[in-house]
Amino acid sequence: MKSANLVRAIVVLFSLWLIWLLRKVTVPLLGAYLFMLVLQPLQRRLTQKLPSSVAALCCVLVLLVVPAIAFLPAIFDFQHLLSQVPMDDLGGLSTQLRVQFNEWHASLPLWAAEMFDPAMFEPQKFVEATSLQLKTAANGLVVFFGGMFGIVSSMVLLPIFLYFLLQGGPWLLRIRRELPASWHPSFDRILPQIEAISTNYLVARVKVAIVKMLITWGVLVLLGFPGAYFLSVSVGALSLLPVLGPLVGFVLLAVVGFADGGIVGGGMSGLAVAAVIYVVLEVVEAYVLIPRFVGKGLGLSDFAVILTILCGGALLGILGLVLAVPVVAVSRVLYAEFVRPVMKDGKPVIDEAS
Repeated sequence: MKSANLVRAIVVLFSLWLIWLLRKVTVPLLGAYLFMLVLQPLQRRLTQKLPSSVAALCCVLVLLVVPAIAFLPAIFDFQHLLSQVPMDDLGGLSTQLRVQFNEWHASLPLWAAEMFDPAMFEPQKFVEATSLQLKTAANGLVVFFGGMFGIVSSMVLLPIFLYFLLQGGPWLLRIRRELPASWHPSFDRILPQIEAISTNYLVARVKVAIVKMLITWGVLVLLGFPGAYFLSVSVGALSLLPVLGPLVGFVLLAVVGFADGGIVGGGMSGLAVAAVIYVVLEVVEAYVLIPRFVGKGLGLSDFAVILTILCGGALLGILGLVLAVPVVAVSRVLYAEFVRPVMKDGKPVIDEAS
C-alpha cells in the first residue's frame, strides 16, 4: 500500500513538473478550460438547437467578438488621443517634469516653498524607476508564458483549445475514470468545488474590470481628459493582468494627465490628478469591488476578503493581490477535506449544512 502511494505521489509530482515545463501549451490550455467553464451554460442552451460543433464554434466567437466590439471604439478614441497628446515627444518627459516642478515651486507661498527642496526632485530617477519596474514585470510575464513564442502561441491556441474542450466535456468524468477507485470519493468532493470556485472567480474578476472601466470613464469624462474611453477600457482590461497591468495603467494615466489633464490642465497638476485617480481606483477595486463581487461569488465575507488581500499584498505584492482570494477559497476546500478530519478526530469531512 505504501509503495502504491509513493508511486502515485511520484506520478503527481512528475505531472506538475511536466505541466510547468510545457507551459507554452498548458497555460493556454488552462485558460481555455476556465473559459469553457464560464461558457458551458451558453453551450448547453445552444446544443439544444444546434449540432455540438456549431454550438462550440458560436461560444468561441462570442469570446472573440464581444471584447472586439468593446475595444473597437477605443481604437478611434486612441487616434483622437494621439492628436491631443504629443506622444512622439515623451523622450523629454523628465525635462518637462523638472521645468513644471520648478514653475510650480516658484508659484508657492514662501512658507510652503520652504517645505519642498527642488534639488530633491529628480524626475529622471522616477522615470528610470518606472521603466525598470515595467521591464521587470514584463520579463516575469514572458518567463511565465515561456518566452515571446509562448505568449503568441497562447493567443493562437486558446480559442482552438476552447473549441475542442467545449465539444469534449464534461471533463471531470473523464479524469475521474483514470484515477484509482480509492480516490473517487475525495475527487467527487474536491474537484467540483474547485471548478465552481474557478468559474465564480473568473466571472467576478470580469465584473470588477467592467465596473472599474465604467467608473474610470465617468471620472475622466467629468475632468475632460482626452481619450477617456480608450483610457478607461485600457485600465479596466489591464486590471485583469497581474503585476504588469496596473503599472501600464498608471503610466497611461500619468502620461495623458501630464500632457493634457482636461479641466485641471496639464503639467504637474494633471500628473497629480492622474496619480490621485489611479490610487483611488486601486483602493476602490481592492476594498470595495473585489469584496462585493469576488467575495460574494466565493462565499467569503467582506472582512475575510479584505484581510486576505492585505496578507496577499504583504507577501507577494501586486501578484498577491490577484491570487490571494482564489488561493484562500481553494484552501478552504482542501482544509475541509484533509485537515478538519485530523483536527476533529474523524468527524464528517464536509459540513453539508454550511
